Amino acid sequence: MRKESTEKRLERIHSAAIRLASQREVNAISIYDVAKEAAIAASTVYHHYPNIEALICELMNSVFDDFERVLDNAVVAENVHHWSDINRMIEQSFVDYYRLAPLAQHTLLGQHTYSSVRHADAQNDLVLGKKVEQIYRRYFSLPELPTDVNIFAIALQVADKVYSMNYRENGDIAPEMAREAIVITEAYLGTYLPKQLPRAITLN
Repeated sequence: MRKESTEKRLERIHSAAIRLASQREVNAISIYDVAKEAAIAASTVYHHYPNIEALICELMNSVFDDFERVLDNAVVAENVHHWSDINRMIEQSFVDYYRLAPLAQHTLLGQHTYSSVRHADAQNDLVLGKKVEQIYRRYFSLPELPTDVNIFAIALQVADKVYSMNYRENGDIAPEMAREAIVITEAYLGTYLPKQLPRAITLN
């Protein structure tokens, strides 16, 4: 019998973990659950991951890649008339993604005790915040902003808090809470961005 490659074995492990994490809270998953779901020995999973936290943290890398793609496609240029339109489109795109991605829902919006996942999420928010700032600068000339924090990263984190509160209570992001996240993030960004921003100067 042909020996399974490491790549194929990892693919089976990851697929099994994603299926489990899409069905239940990540705190309720063990390495043995993953091994059973993947139909491989638990020792094989332990060979690649010392614990379930390390495995879940690895899976988050694909979610973080998805987040960048969400931002790449969130803003429709012809619908940008005010800076708040960018905020609205970005947040709506993330809500749409969460609703279609149980792994991201259960891991990032649900309750868990994995500090490495929370740290990775916070670090990724900083990356996304810089990307969001680039999007804003593509359309508008921004005023001088704080140098010690990224206001766009904080806005993303604030919105996630709203989604998380609602998800933990109802298992979903209700439309009215998605709306409230937009209201809150717009109010926060509005303390730094004036109501009217000049359009960015484009060089042909």
